Amino acid sequence: MKLAISIGISPRQSLESWRRLAAELEAEGVERLWLIDSQLAMKDVYAGLYLAALSTTRLELGTGVTNPLTRHPTVTANAIAALAELAPGRALLGLGAGDSAVYGVGWKPARVAEVESALAFFRDVLAGREGSWNGRQYRLPHLAAPVPLHLAASQRRMCTLAGRFCDGVILMGPAEPGFVRRQLEWVEAGLAEAGRRRSEVEVCLVTTLSAQADPRQALDDVRSWASTEARLIADFAEFPPGLERFREQIQQAKADYDYSEHLSTHAGHQGAVGDELTRALAVAGTPAECSARVSELLATGIDGCIFPLLGGGRAERLKMLKEVLPAAVR
Repeated sequence: MKLAISIGISPRQSLESWRRLAAELEAEGVERLWLIDSQLAMKDVYAGLYLAALSTTRLELGTGVTNPLTRHPTVTANAIAALAELAPGRALLGLGAGDSAVYGVGWKPARVAEVESALAFFRDVLAGREGSWNGRQYRLPHLAAPVPLHLAASQRRMCTLAGRFCDGVILMGPAEPGFVRRQLEWVEAGLAEAGRRRSEVEVCLVTTLSAQADPRQALDDVRSWASTEARLIADFAEFPPGLERFREQIQQAKADYDYSEHLSTHAGHQGAVGDELTRALAVAGTPAECSARVSELLATGIDGCIFPLLGGGRAERLKMLKEVLPAAVR
């Protein structure tokens, strides 16, 4: 399993310090970095990716994730092609329907059909072919290298779409093995529709992790992340059966959510999520408990996890991850 993290560039962080952090992350053994695209909450994703590309030599770099709405797909394709030129063989395009970047401007996420059209467009133009978008044909003026497509997916239709089209799937949802297995089955259904093999797609679950001697401190550390997950789950067409008893809390998390504090560890909206729900949505507890939880998630058949590196003591958080994960993958 690759050591993969998700991170955003805080508005309070200088781009120069971000460049140094990217180099430090590679030196500490991080193998894949997904940079968050949320234009009203964090600094620009492509500026961050380009600086990271110029400051590293091995680290895989991707949008984690962008969407087909806030940027025209031709703009995204051109931007990711530039990343592929700066970091040959290391660039990844992570796409989703849109979350904080979209809600922040008062829009709704892209429909599944729009995401499918965007995937088809990116697959063509990033391979040097002509691509179609909204009835018009486009071709990039340059291309450094093909770029693997990864789709953020949580529900049936998007998971199936990822299985049909993509090189990778970024699973979103609770850190609950039963639901993760269901999501994987949806991905495999898409693979079967397209006549593809399971080995052709990499499936990774996004889940945050906090391992501390005091389990209550660990829970408080990830509660803000859990509130973000709860807000997303509130709109699931197929509600996870294991979370039914938390439905009221999940709906409250959605009602209270403040996008200006998206992923902030100090967000006021995190108070809507109680301890039990936090345990279901994130990996938190003692180091031994966290290793066991990650092992259970990997046993579902996914290929790995992506760990959001939340703000505040990132070096310590990475150290904690590196201590917990070896025991989980043994």
